[in-house]
Amino acid sequence: MYMNLKRCLFFHLILPVLCLATVPSAKGASRLNTHPKIVIIEFHGLKKEIIKNNLNDLPYFKELIQGPANKQANIYIPQVFTTIPAASVPACTSMYTGLYPQQTGVVSTIWFNRETTKIRTMISYFQQRINRILIGNNIKTIFDYVGEAGKTSLSAMLMIDKGTDVSLKTGIFFWGNASVVGLARYGRWLPDPWYMDYKTISGLLTGHVFAYHKSLKGVLDKRGTLPDLTVVQLLGTDIYSHYPEKELIQRNASMDDIQAHYTQHILDPLMGRLMHFLKSNGVYSQTMFILVSQQGTIKIQKHIPDQAVADSLKDTFKLPNLITSNREANAIIMPGACTKEIYLKNRETGDWLDPPRLLLDVKQAVDLLVDHPDIQEGLNEIVISRYPGEREDSAEMNQQWWAFEWKDYRKGPRMDIDFIQALYSLEEMARRFELKQYISESLNRQYTRRTAPDIKLINKKGIYFERDLNKYGHHGSYYPDDTVVSFWLAGPGLSAVVSGRHTIKTAASTLDLIPIAMRLLEIPAPVGLEGNNPLDTLPLK
Repeated sequence: MYMNLKRCLFFHLILPVLCLATVPSAKGASRLNTHPKIVIIEFHGLKKEIIKNNLNDLPYFKELIQGPANKQANIYIPQVFTTIPAASVPACTSMYTGLYPQQTGVVSTIWFNRETTKIRTMISYFQQRINRILIGNNIKTIFDYVGEAGKTSLSAMLMIDKGTDVSLKTGIFFWGNASVVGLARYGRWLPDPWYMDYKTISGLLTGHVFAYHKSLKGVLDKRGTLPDLTVVQLLGTDIYSHYPEKELIQRNASMDDIQAHYTQHILDPLMGRLMHFLKSNGVYSQTMFILVSQQGTIKIQKHIPDQAVADSLKDTFKLPNLITSNREANAIIMPGACTKEIYLKNRETGDWLDPPRLLLDVKQAVDLLVDHPDIQEGLNEIVISRYPGEREDSAEMNQQWWAFEWKDYRKGPRMDIDFIQALYSLEEMARRFELKQYISESLNRQYTRRTAPDIKLINKKGIYFERDLNKYGHHGSYYPDDTVVSFWLAGPGLSAVVSGRHTIKTAASTLDLIPIAMRLLEIPAPVGLEGNNPLDTLPLK
């Protein structure tokens, strides 16, 4: 087992510069004060109910949630919807801003901008692209709201730190070294999940390299108290779900088993380290915790060649390549595993901002797509942009999509009238999904006019367009396993807010994180958020 003591010692011997270890001290008076303190821990990619279903095997999580005498107050929200797409970048951005992707401007992990004809990707080692978009769009984060209320914040996150007082970066420094470790372990450039989470917690508690003053220990020594809000992002679950250990792959382990294994052997001991640190420094009793995830994960049942979409279109549509630029092309396909997004140019006007002609551009692309055998095998639904007010005057502005009945259409004569008759309402299509209304509402709140594709292919559950055939699990779909997660509110400090234990049975959203945190921090709810506060249904103190 790679998470044993020998491995721990190995990392400290070969990479000692990564963490200046400092043992928390219990010396001195308690730092307790009357103000609530919140620690948000985001377990990236953790499925719904993994903690709940394995609590008896997670001693530190069990103490954190139930208390040492099993009498501690807690709040459990089992049904929490993410935003579409259930992918790391847009889901995290929405969770920490309280706004749908359409409002944040971070509509996906990668997308095409029709106005600039450039492809935007949020993936970079320095991870400042999201922050720059939020600044450019004047979008506030949870850290901005906390600061405006005169309170302090600390973040240990990869993606978003706009507005935080203290930011312990986990971008190129952690990711690069984790990939070196992954290269040594797996033989390929792949971040080691244990290393990522272990070093993130080490950095959070005591700092790394020259960042002691940015750690909880450094802040405690300087200010005598915790920040009002601390957010730490643990990415290991997501990485481990994509690429679990060989022994788990060999026995065809379920995603629940894989994540339970990682939670028990990695996350639970790390929670123990955090709890011990807070207890040793006299601040644990005043601290409340929010345990969250921005998405879940689904086990891959079958890989479909990622090149299938391009292969179906390349003989009829001009795709970008070394010779053809995005501006000169008339079809652009985004990388994507559980959905494929296709942008089409109006080939009559040659302008990317003009809606492509429904019959002469969109229909022709659809005819080619539904004939490809790999696409047929993996495809569940097709949705097509409506362009209300431009292509279709009668559509309401919030009705951005048609659904398309592709199976019957593919078998018929495919006349123009057949194509038109195969278009139907997105709401009707959504009823075919377990999540129903959530699908249509979320799709209509994802894109802006400049970033919306013309055709979106929605895969069947567990079937993914992929280039990496070694990938075991994935996310980003419209199915419950990776679009519904769970929240816990726990810790000894929660007793100052609520008595007893409560399960909120009504559905909530990851957009509700900011309203929840503001209520716990006794800050008035910001105006304009698209989330709600599910705690309003509880008898809070």
